[in-house]
Amino acid sequence: MIAVALSLDASGVTMGIGCGANPRYSEKFLVILSFGFFQFLFALLGGLFGNYIDQNFFQISDLFSGLIILILGFLLLKEGYKQEEECIYRRLNLLTIIILGISVSIDALGVGFSVLYTTPFPIMLKYSLIIGIITTFLTLLSFMIIKYIKNIGIIEKYADYMGGIILVLLGLNMIL
Repeated sequence: MIAVALSLDASGVTMGIGCGANPRYSEKFLVILSFGFFQFLFALLGGLFGNYIDQNFFQISDLFSGLIILILGFLLLKEGYKQEEECIYRRLNLLTIIILGISVSIDALGVGFSVLYTTPFPIMLKYSLIIGIITTFLTLLSFMIIKYIKNIGIIEKYADYMGGIILVLLGLNMIL
């Protein structure tokens, strides 16, 4: 569920990219690769950093972890509330694609820090890969369906709301 919640933000941005001037296949491929890779990388780095903090400085509690997930959920809900232009990306270069990949993956850092930090490295790696693979799949799916969806603003907004609600519920579950 966490992987899907994280992926919905990337999915909304993908739809914003796809509804503008039709991106070339090479641009779509790089966006899909960037979004999936950075979701994977940031979840893994967050888990490793959380583990380091937990082992060397202070023990991370379920309350602290739940609060981070709760805050990330509220931030996604806030994103859904924003009134922004629907189709904003026209031409993509490599730097833009990398920056977009990083920007949609920042929340994965917090999730890795607060959820994956207690798992052994092989399990942490596996869960991070799952997050990256699901993001890759939903990004690809978003590019495929965008040409059939007329009102992208509604879809983007509800993707952020759904992701936010999932994270808020998971955060509350961890706290209580």
